Amino acid sequence: MAQKFRNPLAQVLGIVLQNMRDEMGGVSSSQVASSLGLAASHYRMVEAGSAILQPARAIKIAQTFDTVEFVPLCQILVAIQVIDSARQSVRDMQGIVRLLTEANPALAIAIKQFEQLWKTVESGQSSDVAKRIGAIGMDRDMATFLTTEPASFTTEQIHDFMTPTYEHPISGQLYDKIGNILQGLAPFYLDTVLQLIENLKNVTPRVTPEELGKWEAQHKNRISYIIGIVRRPEILLDTDSFDYTFLWEENFRKLLIIHRDSAKGPSGPVEQKIVEGLRGKLESERVRYERQLNRFDEVVSGKLAVRGGEDLSGSIDEILLHQSLAMNNLWVYIMSSGYVVVFIDNAEPGGGAGVLYGTSLDYDETCRKLVLIRKLCDDVGLKIGKP
Repeated sequence: MAQKFRNPLAQVLGIVLQNMRDEMGGVSSSQVASSLGLAASHYRMVEAGSAILQPARAIKIAQTFDTVEFVPLCQILVAIQVIDSARQSVRDMQGIVRLLTEANPALAIAIKQFEQLWKTVESGQSSDVAKRIGAIGMDRDMATFLTTEPASFTTEQIHDFMTPTYEHPISGQLYDKIGNILQGLAPFYLDTVLQLIENLKNVTPRVTPEELGKWEAQHKNRISYIIGIVRRPEILLDTDSFDYTFLWEENFRKLLIIHRDSAKGPSGPVEQKIVEGLRGKLESERVRYERQLNRFDEVVSGKLAVRGGEDLSGSIDEILLHQSLAMNNLWVYIMSSGYVVVFIDNAEPGGGAGVLYGTSLDYDETCRKLVLIRKLCDDVGLKIGKP
């Protein structure tokens, strides 16, 4: 029977997991094995690089090592499986690694140093391979890969999309990574995810104000920007139902609101009315909102911007049109990860609950709306991201 060489990628992963376990402060290999549902002896072989972990254990691994990101982990576990099928020769493994990096260039970050390792794999003991892995920094590269969230959009990129100087189509830039979201997914899950997406295409999400409120609460510390395009500004003045406490979240950068119509009732800028109402609400519960009140002027002046778009009613009407239906409010949530979620609804001040309708926009409509919103923001003098 032909000799089988030890899988070098499995050995790199084993070293990284051992280092992570050491950094967890006194956690034993037996404890980690238990949390992964493995025998202690089998897990010790994983850390030694002589046994592999199946992709089905990816969730438990990510839960046990809480700095490990799920998607990069799945990529590595599948790559280990693929390399494991070619351990009869180092040349075969070399070929497989080249194919893996061609198929998924993101993997190159974790395995870019392999060309410096093959001679040691072919002629040395596993202890020599481990020393070589440390010497050329493969364990550090792997740790960086496993603990880095898959790339999305930076604040600078978001700013570029919302300014008129950016000349490329937004659908070709902002959503190219959303469109290719399956690229970073382990093939182990691909068929299931594709089927799920196909089924979801036939389901239109219905989002009530209550459901949107719950979604906001669940993701509050992950939202960086909110852009609101509203027909009637009065909907913004009810500080009991409209949540302005986003402004005090550490990760939150800006709330930008453009209203189509003029405010009815007492005269005065809409932004001033919002600020006065918000200050009054917080003052009425000073004990609860002491922290917010201490920084009120700084936070509100830096993170809240409201503009009237009465002269741009045609542009706003186009933005608020959803499948030939005239809606009243559109909300764009830009997450700290860079992902963009858009909701649209027909809620209005004092409106009854029986006729409410809201939904989250699909990929194509989101792209179209973002192009229009970028232009509208420029027309009213609003900028997002960099000052």
